[in-house]
Amino acid sequence: MERGALWAVAIPLILFKVWFAILLLTYAPNKEGITWIVATHWPLAIIIGLLVAGPGLAWYRLARVRARREQLRRAEWMVDAGKPTAEPQCSLWETVSRLERDN
Repeated sequence: MERGALWAVAIPLILFKVWFAILLLTYAPNKEGITWIVATHWPLAIIIGLLVAGPGLAWYRLARVRARREQLRRAEWMVDAGKPTAEPQCSLWETVSRLERDN
């Protein structure tokens, strides 16, 4: 199922549930009204929680994997992130010149 079709169904249902809760509290702002809202809207709290937790968990996993990848890269190449190399690398021209001079 495509994401657009899912949102086309979910958004009107969620908005209707919120509108119904506001309407019920407007006309019956007492303990029974709140009881009806809690009894009929608890699945909405779970759905909204899942909609928020899903991307949050995916982001957390992505951040954790990226940190691990960087750690493995540094371990493989023995590269310290904060320390530059002591000697600058020589260019190809300098290397050839030095080899010719030594011969």
